[in-house]
Amino acid sequence: MDIVTRWRGSVHDSRIFRECRLKQRFEAGAFSGILLGDSGYPCTPYLFTPLLNPTTPQEERYNRSHIRTRNTVERCFGLWKQRFRCLLRGMFGDIETAKKTIVACAVLHNMAIDMREDVFSGERDSIEQYSSEPIVQRYIAPSIRGNIRRRQFIETHFQ
Repeated sequence: MDIVTRWRGSVHDSRIFRECRLKQRFEAGAFSGILLGDSGYPCTPYLFTPLLNPTTPQEERYNRSHIRTRNTVERCFGLWKQRFRCLLRGMFGDIETAKKTIVACAVLHNMAIDMREDVFSGERDSIEQYSSEPIVQRYIAPSIRGNIRRRQFIETHFQ
């Protein structure tokens, strides 16, 4: 849906998201779904993060579900990088060419998925490397509205 290739080198995901069009669209109410982020993101009404200190069985179930779902997304990135190995190695040379290459790889990967192209066996083996442990990054103070919405979600779906 959205790919950002604005910065050279390693930039934290939360910064990219903070400045991307998808975030603006969520804030404008264009989507009714929920995004999942790790603890490097603020908890908002549309982006849920794991609970840092779950205290109830419901909160534990929420965190386990959150981690399993995020791992699925991480495996998708792993498949993309296995299909286009240049994404694993990093790119050198002209920044504009690198940006276009990344976007082209994303488009071609989505086309392969739409066409139900089978992944080659090397991809299936390598995607199991992702852990089910939470990824804890620097803490960003969560928003009150985000916490309230996450609490309502947990009470509704994890009882």
